[in-house]
Amino acid sequence: MSSSITAPLLSRIKSWQLIGLGISGWVTLYSVAILTWGASSTIIGNAQGGCFATTMTLAGLEVSRFRKGGSLSIDPLHWVQGIPTEQLNLTLSRAIQKQEYQIEASNALEIELGFGVRAVKSGRTVVFETANWKDPVIDLPHAQITEGNRQKVRADIAFLVGAGKPDEGTRNFVKRHPLQLLAGEQLKNLVSSDLLPASKPETGSPPPASGGVRPMD
Repeated sequence: MSSSITAPLLSRIKSWQLIGLGISGWVTLYSVAILTWGASSTIIGNAQGGCFATTMTLAGLEVSRFRKGGSLSIDPLHWVQGIPTEQLNLTLSRAIQKQEYQIEASNALEIELGFGVRAVKSGRTVVFETANWKDPVIDLPHAQITEGNRQKVRADIAFLVGAGKPDEGTRNFVKRHPLQLLAGEQLKNLVSSDLLPASKPETGSPPPASGGVRPMD
């Protein structure tokens, strides 16, 4: 039997239908009360009031159910909850160390400008902007500010790190400047793999490939 038939009666009734039913019942009973004016009119009046009150109560329940169902939508960035920026910085540091970069302590200016990780290799400095990594979108103004801050700290490359997705303006801006993106699913996969418990590889098996930060030339 289909779910539309087996579902509870209230789940198949809309609020406007209940309101219409209540008004129709009220009008019918009110008409009968007028025609039978007398002792029975009091009983009918009480009945019509109870009918209308019951209908409005059911309508209220239906509206509450609708609101509750709408609130169950899943936040695409729910995975960032409970992950502090400090932990993200450690994850990035470990990932970039695998590319033979040396992690250096960020100076006061870099920290002030939102750069949480600083790495150096062959005289080239890379910084990671992580202060706003939980924003739902990496927009063009964010990218422009990061580029200006990169110049202030004299870094060769700056990574825009974000759980959200970059908009089209940001993507085009990054192509024309010494910026790179570490965002969306790429960042989520990097963080998820870093949070997984390390397992001992079998003898003779190659170590698992590590994803995450794209190699920098």
